[in-house]
Amino acid sequence: MQIVRTEISRPTDGRTVFEVLFCGDGDECVSVRVAGQQFEADEAILARARTLLLETASFGLAANEYDAESNGNFDEVAVTAAQSEEGAVYVFECRDGEGSRLLPPSSMASFEAARAEALRCAVDMLVDLEPGKDALTGWLIRIRDAGGELLCVIDVEEADAARRATEANGLPG
Repeated sequence: MQIVRTEISRPTDGRTVFEVLFCGDGDECVSVRVAGQQFEADEAILARARTLLLETASFGLAANEYDAESNGNFDEVAVTAAQSEEGAVYVFECRDGEGSRLLPPSSMASFEAARAEALRCAVDMLVDLEPGKDALTGWLIRIRDAGGELLCVIDVEEADAARRATEANGLPG
């Protein structure tokens, strides 16, 4: 689906559930509901919805034959531009069991916005970690620039501290 339009619906009932509608050129649409956080700017809502959509769409699926046969150690990340009208391009690498997976490059307003999004995603990933089955230490998300240089690592400890801080402030974790 080629996305030609996005619409963001803000909650009117005091809740913090936003809905982002991604509309395609053939009248098809995909809706993503973003809940549990207060967003100031539409760009932050859109970035979170894109991340959720990408994580859901790529869950357990290989994008091509190479990825299907790969052990998760991808040779190269190709990005055509390091800047866009929306800001810099960042590549998120997510821990996936014993391996990792790269999400498609994302335009973010700033490194701080990319880091905040990575931290939110890492907190979400904590829920899926199972004691005794998954390693409860180490990295969860790495942020790279368009050239592949490592910019930031969010580990289990930092994600857990962010989750506890959010819960201590009475916000959903």
